[in-house]
Amino acid sequence: MTDSASVHRSLPTWNQVAALRDFIHGRTYAAAAPTIRLNGEPPHAPDSDLARVAEVNEGLYQVTSHLCSCLYAELETGRPGPLAAASLEALISIAEVWREDPELPVWMRELLAVKPR
Repeated sequence: MTDSASVHRSLPTWNQVAALRDFIHGRTYAAAAPTIRLNGEPPHAPDSDLARVAEVNEGLYQVTSHLCSCLYAELETGRPGPLAAASLEALISIAEVWREDPELPVWMRELLAVKPR
């Protein structure tokens, strides 16, 4: 059996995808907190560390949202295909950094526990 076939068999539910999305977005927002500017505050200098952190966080937020949207669309068909498996694999790669986080959704922790590092 290939890894792809294994992933197809264990695709998450819609609610599991939403929980993972919320978890990643929450971690992204927490990491970006120092970069948040209140109304009227000047923008960060374009090449500053804070500006770069904000860009990276926005990128991770957008990628996570896109992957989850792809996975939702595939799950909605009732016959998810290779795009669902690829989207899940990418989300697993993102979640890997939180492998030990007790707030990581249980189903993702279980997936990461059997995945070699």
